[in-house]
Amino acid sequence: MDLANLPLFSAISRKMNWLTARQNLLAQNVANVDTPQYKAVDLRPLDFRSELAQAQGQPQLQLASTSPGHLATPVGDLSGDGATEKEKFERDINGNTVSVEDEMMKVTETTSDYQLITSLYKKQIGLLKQAIGKGTGS
Repeated sequence: MDLANLPLFSAISRKMNWLTARQNLLAQNVANVDTPQYKAVDLRPLDFRSELAQAQGQPQLQLASTSPGHLATPVGDLSGDGATEKEKFERDINGNTVSVEDEMMKVTETTSDYQLITSLYKKQIGLLKQAIGKGTGS
C-alpha cells in the first residue's frame, strides 16, 4: 500500500515539505544576519485545511456576494508556493532586514508545527495498523 496515494497522507506530506523548506529559509536568514543589504525571506503561508480539503476532493466554499461592491474572489495569491521578501520598517545601518528575535520565533513556531504534523502522521499510521490488525494504535 502506497500511503502517498491516500489523501490525508499526501496533504500531511505537502505540509511537512513546506515546513522543511521554511525552516531552511529561516536558517538562511539567521546565517545572513550580518550580510549587508540582505533581505529576510519567508514562505507564503500554506493553509493545511484547504490542502486537506483539496486532497479529499471536496470543493472549496465560495464567498457569497450580496452586494455589487463585494469582491467575487479573494485578492492576492494565497498559495503556499515560493518565497516572499519580507518588508521591514526597521533596518540595520547596512540595509539588512533580518531580526534574529523574529527569525527565532518563526523557527520555534515551525518546529512546533512540524512536531504536531509528525504526531498526526504517527496517529494515522497507528489507526491503519489497528484497522488491519497489526498494531495497538499507539
